[in-house]
Amino acid sequence: MTQIVLNIEDASLVPSLKKILGSIKGVTIARMDVSYEEIEAEKAFVSDTIIKGYREAQEGKFAGKDLESLDALVEELRAED
Repeated sequence: MTQIVLNIEDASLVPSLKKILGSIKGVTIARMDVSYEEIEAEKAFVSDTIIKGYREAQEGKFAGKDLESLDALVEELRAED
């Protein structure tokens, strides 16, 4: 089974989308019961992790190199693959 998660800022679109998607054969709609606090905590965790990694990269802790920008970090990560 394939699943899709949609993050929709404009809540007024949700009823129309439910009607459209619900009319497609084989599509079911499930509501996620996640609190605002849980969502905000997850956003903060992800943001903090990115910031920490970037700071470590700036300090030269990433692959023993002194990376001067986030782009340099991305290039370094791509080079590892």
